[in-house]
Amino acid sequence: MAEEEEESEISDKQKVEIAKWFLLNSPPGEIQYVAKDVKSILNDDGLFNEAASEAFPLYNKSHFIVLPMSDRSGDVLVTSFGELEDNAYLDPRTAQVAIVDHVKQV
Repeated sequence: MAEEEEESEISDKQKVEIAKWFLLNSPPGEIQYVAKDVKSILNDDGLFNEAASEAFPLYNKSHFIVLPMSDRSGDVLVTSFGELEDNAYLDPRTAQVAIVDHVKQV
């Protein structure tokens, strides 16, 4: 008789790392689509939020995304060079600071 292989469940930490890998390797501009799929595969909002909160800031800064300022006075470039503190970025043209929600990309 053939031996049955044990199916082992991967840990939550491994799930988060795999989810982060998929998010960080999303094609430029496609992370929201990938995030939607990853969230449905994980089927656990807590794990998804953990992965997203770590992956989105790295993705946004490495892809130099541009987001509109909250008052629509211009755009802010999300890079490590313009980062003042966590989630705060300087728009040098208008000398304004934008607070960015990395996951929602606003």
